[in-house]
Amino acid sequence: MQEQIQTLVDAGRLDIDTGEKISLLEPGVFCLHKSWGPGVIKEWDLFGDKISIDFEGKPDHSMKLQFAANSLEVLKNDHIFAKFVANPEETKQMALDEPVNFAFEVLTSFGGSLFLDHWEDKVKGRIVADEKYKSWWESSKKKIRADRRFVLPSKRNLPFELREEDVAPSDALIGDFNEAKDVKAKILILELMLKDLALFDDPVSQLKDVISSISPLFVVAFRKSAASAVELLIARDDLISKIDGIELDEGTQISEVLKENKGKISEIVRGMGVGRQRQVYDAVKETFPETWSSELISTMEGSGARAIGEITKYLSDFEKDDELSDHLNTGLDQRSIGFEVLTWICKERKGLSADSFDHKGISASIIGALERDNLDESTPKTNRLHDLLIDDAELIPDLLAESDDTEIRHFTRRIQATPVFEGLNKNSLLARIVKRFPVVEDLITGEKAEKAKSKEGEIEKPSGLIVSWESLQDRQEKLEDIINKQIPENSKEIGVAREYGDLRENFEFKAAKQQQAVLMRQKAELEAEISTARGTDFSEANTSIVSVGTVVNFEDLNSGNQETVTVLGAWDTDTEKGIVSYLSGMGSAMLGKSEGEEIELPTEKEGEMRTVLIKEIKAYFTPVS
Repeated sequence: MQEQIQTLVDAGRLDIDTGEKISLLEPGVFCLHKSWGPGVIKEWDLFGDKISIDFEGKPDHSMKLQFAANSLEVLKNDHIFAKFVANPEETKQMALDEPVNFAFEVLTSFGGSLFLDHWEDKVKGRIVADEKYKSWWESSKKKIRADRRFVLPSKRNLPFELREEDVAPSDALIGDFNEAKDVKAKILILELMLKDLALFDDPVSQLKDVISSISPLFVVAFRKSAASAVELLIARDDLISKIDGIELDEGTQISEVLKENKGKISEIVRGMGVGRQRQVYDAVKETFPETWSSELISTMEGSGARAIGEITKYLSDFEKDDELSDHLNTGLDQRSIGFEVLTWICKERKGLSADSFDHKGISASIIGALERDNLDESTPKTNRLHDLLIDDAELIPDLLAESDDTEIRHFTRRIQATPVFEGLNKNSLLARIVKRFPVVEDLITGEKAEKAKSKEGEIEKPSGLIVSWESLQDRQEKLEDIINKQIPENSKEIGVAREYGDLRENFEFKAAKQQQAVLMRQKAELEAEISTARGTDFSEANTSIVSVGTVVNFEDLNSGNQETVTVLGAWDTDTEKGIVSYLSGMGSAMLGKSEGEEIELPTEKEGEMRTVLIKEIKAYFTPVS
C-alpha cells in the first residue's frame, strides 16, 4: 500500500480493503466501469477524497475514492480495452484488418469465453461501428471458423470460446461436428473437413463415423428444412469423393430423395447458394435422364427469383432454350405464368427470355398476375414485379414496342383501371406511356374522352374497376369499421401497453404495434381499391358479346356438358353460384366473345385448357316491375 494511502487508512478515512483497491488504481492504470466502459486513471486527489478518470466520451470524470474502489476494475496493459483506450484507431483497424487475431485478443481478455450477446456488447458500437458491424461479423465469422483455436457456436445461447491447446486440429473438427446442434453448422464443418483434409492422418477410419451419421441426421432435418437436409447430403458426398478407399455402404442417396419428392425441387433448392443449386440440378439430370429438363422447367413456377435464374441458365448450358421458350409461350397463351417467372422474363428480355418477351400475351399476363395477387388476400403481394414496372423506365415502352394503337390503348386503360398502382406510381407509368406513345394522350388527359364515340355511337365511359354496388358497400363498411372502431381500439391498447414498462421486453406493446401496422395496411389497401371502383347494378350490360353483367351458357366440346357462368364485377366471385369476376382467368377469357364462338377456358388444373362453345348470352340484371 502506498504511503499516502496508508496515511489515510491510519487516520481512519479509508478502510484497509478500500485502501488496497485504490493503491492499484494509480495514475496511468487502465480500468473498466460497467456503465461508462474502459478508461485510464488520470490523477489522484487523495486528501480531497476523489480520483479523476478519462473515459471515452467522458474525460476528466471525478469519483469519490470509496465509489471508485467499488465500481472500477483494473485492466492489464494487454487487455483489449486497455489497448483501445491507449490507441483507439489502431485497435479499430486491427479489428478490420486482422479479425482472427482481434477475436483471439478479445476472448483472451475476458477469460477465453463469451456468449455472443456479451461479445457484441463489447465490440459493436465501440470498436466496430454500428452500421458496419453486421457485414464485418459475417465476413469475420468465416475466417474465425477456419482457425482451429476457436469454437464458434451455432446458436447465441452457446459460448464463443477458445479451444484447449492440446486438441489436434482433425479431432477438433470431428468434435465440432458431433457437438454442432443444427444442420447448417454441421454442413459448414463438413466443408472445413473437405478443405483441410490434409489434417487427417487416416481419413477413412477417422471420418467413417461422421459420414455414417449423416443419413439418420437427414431424416430428422428434412422435416424442418428440405434445402438444408439435401445440402447435408451434398456436403457428405463432396467429402466422400475426395477420400480414397471410403464407401457409403448404406445411407440415403440424393437420387432417392429426388424420386420420392418429385415435384418438390423448388422446396429443396429454396435458400441454397448458386453452387449447391447446380449440384441439385446435376442430380436431377442424373436421376431423370429422359425428362430432367421438363422436371426443372415445371419447378420454375414454385421457385424464387434466384432459383428461376439458375434453372434457366442451366437449361441454356445444355441447349434446352427452345424447350423453355415453348413452355413459357404456352403459359403466356393460357395466362398461367406466375409473377416470379414474369419478373424473370422482363429482366432477361434482352437475353434468354427475348422470345417470350416478344409474345403478344406478355403485357396482359403481367397486369393479370398483379391484379390476381392484389385481390387475393391469401397470397403475398407481387412486390418484385410491381417494383420492376415502377423502377425500370424502359420496361413498358419495350412491352408495347411492337403493339398497334388498339393494343396500346387497351393496355393504358388497364393501367388506369387497376387498383395495383396508386397515386404517383400510376401517374408515372401513364406519363411514360404517353411520352412514348402520344396516341393515348386523350385517354390520360381526358380532353377528348367526353366527345369520343365508338363505332356503335356510344359515349366512351371512364376507366375504373367495375364492381357491384353490394360489394362496394361491403368494402366501404369494412373501411369504416377499421377507421371508426378498430384503429381507435388499437390506439387505446397501445397506450395501456406502454404503461407496462420497458418497451424492449413488453410483449403487449409489440403485439399492439404489429396490429397497428396490419390495420394501417388494410386501411390503405381498401382506400386504394375503393378510389378506383365504379359501382354498377349491371343494367347497362351489352349482351351482344360477353361483357360484365352477362350470363353465359356454353357447352364443353369434349364432354358435351352444358354449363352456365355469370360474369360480374371484380369483387363478386361466388363459385357455388357460378359467379366469376371479369378479372379472373375464366372471366377475362370470355370477355368480348360472341354467341357461336369457340374459345379456350382454363381448367382447375394449372396450365390445362378446355374448348367450349358459347351458346347464349343474356343479361344478369332483371328490371323490377
